[in-house]
Formats: sequence, C-alpha cells, structure tokens
Amino acid sequence: MFTRKDTMPWAFYNLAQNPRTVSIIRNELSPIASRKVPGTGIFEPEETKSLVYLRAALYETLRLYPPAPTERKTVVADDTMPSGHEVRAGDIVLVSVHSIGIMEGMWGKDCLDYNPDRWLSEDGDKLQHVPSHKFMAFNSGPRICPGKEIAIMQMKTVVAAVMWNFDVEVVEGQSIQPKLSCSLQMKNGLRVTVKLKKREI
Repeated sequence: MFTRKDTMPWAFYNLAQNPRTVSIIRNELSPIASRKVPGTGIFEPEETKSLVYLRAALYETLRLYPPAPTERKTVVADDTMPSGHEVRAGDIVLVSVHSIGIMEGMWGKDCLDYNPDRWLSEDGDKLQHVPSHKFMAFNSGPRICPGKEIAIMQMKTVVAAVMWNFDVEVVEGQSIQPKLSCSLQMKNGLRVTVKLKKREI
C-alpha cells in the first residue's frame, strides 16, 4: 500500500538539497499564484494537476525511495522468467523495487543522483513515458495502485504550498538513512529549519 507519510520526508529532503529544482517548481507555481488573492499560498488540486516538473520531482523521490521497497509475488502457473530462470506454481518471488530504482543498467550512470529532468521529454514540456515494470513505486501491470493519481495529487498540493511559502533547510549533523521496515521510512525522521518567504509575483 502506498503511504504518503513515508514519502514526504524524503521529498522535502531531496528538495532542500536541490535549490535548482525548488526554483523551477516555484516558476511553475508563479502564474497560478499571480491569480490568487495576495497572501494566499494554498494551491487547489486542479491548479497543480498540470504541473509537469513538480510531478517529475516527486517521481524522482519515489524512484530513489519507494514507500514499499520490496514486492512479494506468488507464481500462478509454471513459467520461465525473462532471465531464463524457471518458476513453479506456488513459488514466491521477491522483487526489490528499491534496487530496480537505482540500477545503472536501467537509469544510467547517474542512477544514484536526484535528477527530475530524467522524467521529462526533450523539450521539457511533458513527462516521457516510463513503463511501470521499470518504475514500480506504484506496483506494475494489472496490480498497479488504483490510488496512484490521488496520492500524487495530495503530495503535489502539499509540496506546492510548502515550497511556495517557505524556505526549507535541512539541519546539519543529523543521520539521514532508511529504516529497515516493510515501508521505506526515514529512520530518525527529518529535522529542518522552515523560514517564511514572502514572494514577489
């Protein structure tokens, strides 16, 4: 099951480390904010729906830190995997979603880097198609999470409001590492300094 509470600390951690990404997201938000009553920094789901770079930034966090790092599958019928391995009905197959997300053969030499640009088309105007068996944060095929778009919508509205209204800085000296669990939580949580930012539109 997709859990937004596990993803949001990783999202804000990545954004705080990448000011260029934050700047691009704010540029996306600026035309929307200009139509609002001054001082209103909350964005509605319909307003953020078309924001391409914001979605790419969230996808990149989900690639590096999928909320469900491992998937368990049961084989329905005898078959041969693409790798050539034979499986029998009833066998259990464990899929490391986290490992797939950081494989150099699938994502390139910068596979460990946070780079939302990898999700964009050449002109940067839209998302390029990435098959679900490559990006498995929401599972794959007929088992893909039915709540995917709702989860993305909720995260987009939260991130948009925070990034527009505040500067977020990670407190130095803390240990940032994943917690070994069925969901990929941040082991010690995330301590940040949040500063209110008045934006000129």
